[in-house]
Amino acid sequence: MKKIYNYLIQLSYRGAQAGFAFAVFFFAFAPEMMPSFALNEDKADKMLPTGKIFSPEMKAQRVIAHRGMSGQYPENTLIAFDAVRHAGLKWIETDISMLSDETLIVFHDEVQGRTVAGNKLISDAKWKDFENADAGLWKGGQFVGQEVLRLETLLSWAKKHDMALILEMKCHGNREYRSAELLAASLQIGPKVTIIVSSFNIDFLRYFRVFAPHIRIASIHSFFPENLNFLKTNLAVEAVHLDRKLISTSTDVMLFHQQGIKIRAWTVNDPSDAKDLFDLGVDMVMSDYPERI
Repeated sequence: MKKIYNYLIQLSYRGAQAGFAFAVFFFAFAPEMMPSFALNEDKADKMLPTGKIFSPEMKAQRVIAHRGMSGQYPENTLIAFDAVRHAGLKWIETDISMLSDETLIVFHDEVQGRTVAGNKLISDAKWKDFENADAGLWKGGQFVGQEVLRLETLLSWAKKHDMALILEMKCHGNREYRSAELLAASLQIGPKVTIIVSSFNIDFLRYFRVFAPHIRIASIHSFFPENLNFLKTNLAVEAVHLDRKLISTSTDVMLFHQQGIKIRAWTVNDPSDAKDLFDLGVDMVMSDYPERI
């Protein structure tokens, strides 16, 4: 029994020696003998995204400037909109609010104070509270003098420069019916440009569909919509605008595409996030920094 034990000890020692020798041989010579196992730095660099996702022509059709080029310029102002067209883009998403005197202006918030001076609720304010307001100073001294735009000014600008608009209606003060009626009438008599009207407010969209059945509409969602049949049949939406965080699989996208509904994602400022969303089948993305995508 002792001889057998000693024999096993010798085998183990020799095996350990052989294993050590093999390890030395592998690390010394394997990279040269089997280059496919090693990824050199040049190949690794080529695997990293180094350019834009789309050609300029394709980008113009799939990337939307959110409130204009709002990452670099004061949102919803003429300078932010001009930056979009100078970048070779086509689509702008912007906000429309109705004042108490029923003036439609390009403005996002429910109250003054963030982008213009003042503290009035939009549902209580009149055009005189905005006509001399500075909408650029909050973003930096170099933007002093930017004006709050009226809807008709925006439409004329878009017509002149052949730009497409997504108008998100903000229904401040729960005035959905009148907001829908007035916006539809304004678009009917105003310059003819490519328009999509969107809103979080389903009642507004329902009224607007009656007043302007020929204009495309989109519903906006912070939560994944459950009744797709209602959106398609009752509202006849052309698209849904979803928080980008709601879209994680191609199945999420397919549910809408099977109903003939497009998906636009907001707000996508990271190029890698945009690429992931496009890979899942998202139709368009909205970005504060569309020039990055």
